[in-house]
Amino acid sequence: MAKLGILLTLGPYQFENWETAYNIANAALDKGHEVQMFLYLDGVYNPIKYHTFPDWPEMPKDKFAELVKKGAKIIACGVCVNARGLEKGKDYIDGITVGGLPDFAQIVSEVDSVVKL
Repeated sequence: MAKLGILLTLGPYQFENWETAYNIANAALDKGHEVQMFLYLDGVYNPIKYHTFPDWPEMPKDKFAELVKKGAKIIACGVCVNARGLEKGKDYIDGITVGGLPDFAQIVSEVDSVVKL
């Protein structure tokens, strides 16, 4: 099966890129492909476990938790996390790790294709 890399650079409330990233990753996982995602810049805001929004039945954090449960590897950029006051990702859902650009370079070297959103 193929290996897919996804670079997500936008947060959950400006655009729907998080949802597109989820849909692509979910479809790939359902077909048996491997998915590795790197959260960069404002993309690091997506898996915060305390986010709520009264009119949304499911939040980005819920969708990212589903991806992790299906086997996706999701890494957030540590510099981006700390620069935004997220304190090493301690408020993330389970399964999200904090790393750095060397992790993204590793992802790029291992996958067959990279999607940037």
